[in-house]
Formats: sequence, C-alpha cells, structure tokens
Amino acid sequence: MDKIKGMNVTRPIRRPHHNLAHMTEIIDGVNAILNPGKEKIDWFAPASDAVAAVHVRDGQIEKSLSNSKVIYGGQIHSDKVEDLKVVGYKGSEGGVYVEGAASDVVLDGAYISTSGDGHGIGGPSSGAAVKYNGTLTVKNAVINTHGRTRYATAAEEGGVLKVYDSILWAHGIPYGKDIDPPKALMSTPPPPLEIDGNTRCHCTMSNASSYFYNSKIICDGWAALSTECSEGYVYLEANDCDIICTKSGYGAYADPACHDYFNRCNFEIANMAAILAGNSDMTFTDCTANCGSYFALSHNVNGWAEEVAELTVTGGEIHSAKEAVLVKSNNMILELNDVAITADNGVIVHTIVNDDPCKTLPNDPYGVQVVLTNMAINGDLIHEDTERDMWVDMSSSLIKGQIQGAALNFDIGSKWLATADSNVQLVSDVNLSQIDALPGVTITAEGLEDGEYELLSGGKLIVNETLTEKISADTLLEV
Repeated sequence: MDKIKGMNVTRPIRRPHHNLAHMTEIIDGVNAILNPGKEKIDWFAPASDAVAAVHVRDGQIEKSLSNSKVIYGGQIHSDKVEDLKVVGYKGSEGGVYVEGAASDVVLDGAYISTSGDGHGIGGPSSGAAVKYNGTLTVKNAVINTHGRTRYATAAEEGGVLKVYDSILWAHGIPYGKDIDPPKALMSTPPPPLEIDGNTRCHCTMSNASSYFYNSKIICDGWAALSTECSEGYVYLEANDCDIICTKSGYGAYADPACHDYFNRCNFEIANMAAILAGNSDMTFTDCTANCGSYFALSHNVNGWAEEVAELTVTGGEIHSAKEAVLVKSNNMILELNDVAITADNGVIVHTIVNDDPCKTLPNDPYGVQVVLTNMAINGDLIHEDTERDMWVDMSSSLIKGQIQGAALNFDIGSKWLATADSNVQLVSDVNLSQIDALPGVTITAEGLEDGEYELLSGGKLIVNETLTEKISADTLLEV
C-alpha cells in the first residue's frame, strides 16, 4: 500500500478577540459614510410618539403610556394579558411593551395587527417587545405587521422574550424592481447582504435573549430572525419552528458577539438561511433548509483581523440553489457532521475576496477551517480567498468533487474522488487508496516527497515536494 507523506505544518493561531463596536460607534460610523454633514440619524431608536396598547413598566401597567383606543378585547393585568385583540393603523401604534426587571408578563391568546410605517427597532410600536431586563412570554398569539420597519417582536437591553405556539408575520411595504425603495437611512438591507425588503419580523439586540418554540416566523422580505448590536452578548434560540422568507431575505443573522441556536427547525427561505458576521456563531441541529441562494453567507462588518465566525451543523438536510456556504473575506470555522447537503451549482464551500469595504483585514488571519465528520459530500470545495488559507479536516467522510486551494487532512476512514482538476496541499500522511480521480482528471498536490501516481478510476495524482511550513502554531480542531 503506497503512503503519501504530508507536509509538516503548523496552523494559524486563533487570536483572542476583544474588540467590540458599541451602538453609538456604529451610528457615528454609518452616518459618516451614508449621511455626511447632516443631522445624525439614529435608526435604532423608536419614534418619540410610539405607544403600545399595553405598556408594563417595573411590574405595573402604565395607563398614561398605554393606548386603549386600539384594543378590541382582552383581559389585562400587570402580569398576564389574555385574549388581547389589537388593531393599529398608525406606524406609532403597537401591541404590548414590557420594560424593567420587575416586569414578568405572560401574553396568552393575542391577535395583534399593526400597519403604517414605523421607525427604529423594537420599542412600543412593535407587536410585542421587551426591554430593560424585563421578561415577556408570548403564547398562542398571532402577530401580523404591515409597513416599513414594522417589527412583530423584539428584545433589547437585557430583555428576555419567549414565544410559544405562535405565528409572527412581517409583510413590510411593496417592493421590487419597478417600485422605488424607501430612502430613509437603513430602511432597506445593506447591499452586501444580496437581499431586498424593508422590514424584519424579529430582532434581538443589546444583551437580550430570545427563545422561540413551535412557532412560525415569517417575513416577506429582509429577515425573519435578526440580531443587531450585541453590546457584548446576544442569544437567540428557535426550537421546532418554521422559519420562512416568502419573497426575499434571510432566515437568521448572527451579528458580532451574537449566538444563535436552531433545533429541529424548518427553513423555507427565498435567499439564505443564515448570515454570520465577524465574531459570531450559529448552531443547527437536525434542521431542514431549502434556500434560494446560499445556505449560509459569512462576511464581516467591522474588519477586525482577529474575528472568527463559527457555523456548526449536525444532522438534517440542506439544499441551496447556489453555493451551500459562501465565505467573503472572513475567518471561519465550519463544522458539518452527518448532514445531507446539496447545492444546485455543485459547490459546497466557496471562499472569495470580498469587495465590501468592511471585509476582514488580512493581518495574520486564522483562515477558513472546514471540519467534516461522518459526511458524504457530492460537490466542490473552492478556495479563492488569496488573503487567508483554507483547511479541510476529514473524519470518516467522503468527498466526490473538485477541491481547489485547500490544505487536506485525512483520517484513515476518509476518501476523496476528484471530478475535475484539483490543486491541494496534503497536510497528513495518506494512503494512495484514499485518493482517486475520474479519467482525464489530474490532482496536483504539495507533499513531502515527489511522486506521480495512476489512480484507480483512471485519473492522475502528481505530488510535488515542498518543505514550506505554514505560519504560527495551533491545531485548534484536530481530526
């Protein structure tokens, strides 16, 4: 049995990351670029005249801050609101707003419908929102919003939101190629997200936490489950939920320092199920996803070289029309474990240099690490980001496809069948029986010894000796 000796390598260090962009800094930065020389706009803040049908502050109903004119039924108490019916036609009118650590409210059996253009994220004009360390539990509710920047639910400033057995649907206003988009700052998605729309269904931000159970979260455009400025830590979790984007948009976003978890969820998404920005993480367990563009897009919004995004997918089925995972100038750890994954364009992972000015700076980058465990992949791994390396670690896995520009680490239970000419680095010893190529296909590899081999299926492996070692030292996730 021929054994090919892999290169002696040490991997890039994952450096500690301590940077954090606070909300005020983000507001200043965006205004400087998109609104120079004009009065500063805070697109996060709700309108000053925003008012909820029911406003609970520090455990008490604030009647002076509540808008009873939009209430058409229900029993309202400071800790429980039952069978609430709200219809609001102004962009400033919302459903239930809970604030303060002494507030712990259960909203059960609500029908909340709001329309009219809103302003900001969360606040009293949301369908249901919680802020300032309050707790809001929503059960058996239907929350339906129409209008630009019109949120069904939101959690901010340490608030805790829990949603059970409910339907949340944000429609926004009409949009498309023949409709002029709104002009207000941040009232449409930033172009690098490759989506359209004008409202998000839900947002968690500023040290808040949100949990969803057995619910449907739907958007017509932009986003179903969004996160924003973490101010240090944001947590978002969905269990047994249907997450749907009908026309354009993403299923979920993880902003820097945001942590998203999805268990047994079904994603039916016009564009991508997930977007990860900078130092963030997402975990999918036993989920299904049908995506009109990518399954996941990874990019960067701050540009710090130390940031690393982490995407972990275990079990489930994923289908994407484009690349399953597109990484745009971001450091990333992608772990796939026993996932059925297909991409219509035949590319499972694709890394590129981003033309977005917010891209991660190429300063001793960690790179992109792809960890495959118990996987059978039919598709390509293409590394075209010239500013960082890509590492592929295989454990009990099979790849049938082209691999370009990656460093490969095999365990004894893994194999690769190349379907098109490929160029790789071998960073572990590998038996010749583990590498194959179709007739007419040549694999060019770097290793410790020169060699040329005819492969079982008719292709060829050419190994060129190299003694070059990779930079730094850390094998963070070894197979």
